[in-house]
Amino acid sequence: MDTITHLFSYFNFRTDLFFIGNLCHIGTFEEPDPNKGYLHFIRQGHCQFSQPNKAPIVIDRPCVVFSPSHIVHHIHPLDAQGLDIFCIKFDFGEDVRNPLTHSLQDIAVVYLDTQPELRNIANLIFSETEKQGCGYQAAIQHLCAYFAIQVVRCCLEQKRINVGLLKGLTDKYLARLLLDIHQYPERNWQVDMMAEYAMMSRSRFAGYFKEMMGISPMDYLTQWRITVAQTLLQKGLAVSLVAEKVGYSHSAALSRAFTREIGLSPTEWLNKQKG
Repeated sequence: MDTITHLFSYFNFRTDLFFIGNLCHIGTFEEPDPNKGYLHFIRQGHCQFSQPNKAPIVIDRPCVVFSPSHIVHHIHPLDAQGLDIFCIKFDFGEDVRNPLTHSLQDIAVVYLDTQPELRNIANLIFSETEKQGCGYQAAIQHLCAYFAIQVVRCCLEQKRINVGLLKGLTDKYLARLLLDIHQYPERNWQVDMMAEYAMMSRSRFAGYFKEMMGISPMDYLTQWRITVAQTLLQKGLAVSLVAEKVGYSHSAALSRAFTREIGLSPTEWLNKQKG
């Protein structure tokens, strides 16, 4: 199983088509939940895309803008007729850390000049919304999920992401290592072992991993284990069993790591979900 298939099938991947139609005023996107990601599909019109402390991007042709939710951004239509656009939010489960966007510090723009598949899926989403026939909600849910997967594929193929998981997955030294960390978090992973996977010395590997992923190897391992633990806890597994499945020797060790990462113990976090 490849890493992208694992991501989208193992976790509770969810999409929310929260806007579709004509945008004729400035759209401000400020999501309080840091675990969300945004996909903005611009079918027609000109606009300026802006974010704090960055030069604005002028968009003059159809594209998809991929942004993590922690980056406040604005879409300013430049034509009197506005923009034909739809906007999707996505996550990997309620209050579960988003592995695709967590370490991203910038947005990615994928233009459709060479991506007819994205345009075709987007047109289906517009068509379903206009008709709203039998099964509309189910169709939109699956189309939006397929659209998101296709955007991720494009980002990987075009190397649109400069740091983070989508960068690591295209790297010849890290791709196999990341796949095995994702599939086998219970292993007794150490930096020396990871360096062997990447065919590097320990010291070179540690620096290279942080440059590519934006985080140290052991910190990434911890974050991944906690993300998996969140999903297993939501499925009803006992804390002791979850600890075993994600590489901790006992539940107390998992609880300490979980509290450092999330700010709540596993039990407190679960109670918050129920409340």
